[in-house]
Amino acid sequence: MAWLVGTLGLFAAGCAAVSRPPASLATLQEDAAAIARHDRITRDTIIARLVRRAEQRGDRTLDVLMLSGGGQNGAFGAGFLRGWRTRTDSPMPRFDLVTGISTGALQAPYALLGTPAALDSISALYARATTFAPTFDWWFWLRRTGGLVNTARYDRTLAMVIDGQFRSELRSAFKEDRQILFATTDFDLGIGRLWSLGDELDTTAVGLVRARSLLRAATAIPGIFPPVVVDGHLHADGGVVENVLQGLTFSDYQQLGHALAARGLRDVTVRLWVVMNLWTHSELRVISPSSRKAISGRSTGLLFYLHQPSTLMALENLTRAVSAQVPGVRMHVQIAALPSSESVSPGADQLFERAFMQRLDSLGFAKARGSAPFDVISSAFVRPESR
Repeated sequence: MAWLVGTLGLFAAGCAAVSRPPASLATLQEDAAAIARHDRITRDTIIARLVRRAEQRGDRTLDVLMLSGGGQNGAFGAGFLRGWRTRTDSPMPRFDLVTGISTGALQAPYALLGTPAALDSISALYARATTFAPTFDWWFWLRRTGGLVNTARYDRTLAMVIDGQFRSELRSAFKEDRQILFATTDFDLGIGRLWSLGDELDTTAVGLVRARSLLRAATAIPGIFPPVVVDGHLHADGGVVENVLQGLTFSDYQQLGHALAARGLRDVTVRLWVVMNLWTHSELRVISPSSRKAISGRSTGLLFYLHQPSTLMALENLTRAVSAQVPGVRMHVQIAALPSSESVSPGADQLFERAFMQRLDSLGFAKARGSAPFDVISSAFVRPESR
């Protein structure tokens, strides 16, 4: 028995728990004020770059792509982007700003580049997801990492992807004032945090490591993936806060309108393009009124899915408000969502099921190339039509 205890002790010692520097409520309150100032600076920087993009483009148009969370369902978004890229009519724009949540944050760099090679690469990543997906950590009770999976394979893949030529291509895009914005959830402060990949991914080794850590945090499903400590705070998946990253608020668009007008730019159209890497409504299900387990499970699913249509309708309301109340700016939104019928397809309830992801990639590709690539979203109080 002694050898077993000793072996386990050495094993646990070699697998460090997630640690963080000392913190108190007082220090967190101080941090909150500094982070609020940084958030304002980030938004101001986004706006300034959008103004410069409008000047560079010369067509009085700005294109913003929003990629939602959705885990393995991101294969749908990957296929959709590939299909959209192949259209000669209504072609995919060269995006000025790409925002991403969770799996959407990983898609965002490829979408910003927008080349056939980049978009093929993202589909290939989902196709071989089983080779780098996190594995169940049978020693989680010893590691105390705050998660249930071992992310070593995932971390290595992230390190290989965000490096070399790909990193150089991204920096070239950032020099043109094109942007990637993604989010994490700060569990200490209980708020979402915005991150600009272009500002984090500098030319130093430290910047590269930090960018990878932030992307790992942006996809860290709470309680399953280990959280990531960033600047002394515990961070995890940005989807806890919202599953589509709007980025700019109504007041930010007012500021954008003023800044555009100051540069002589009027009648600018901001086009929002949203790709939902998941369905907006849960599946139909007959629930037993006497089963606490069934009711609890259904409640959890509905809590997650039913805020999706509300989020999208809020985006539609934002476009109407900006168009009506911000002089010189018009805004439109187009939404492509994974059909709710796919929630009951074989493999939908499994993690990184290869055949299911291949199906979603093909479905997204066909949808983007079809006659109706974008959707009318039903509210949370109406079932979407079956297709």
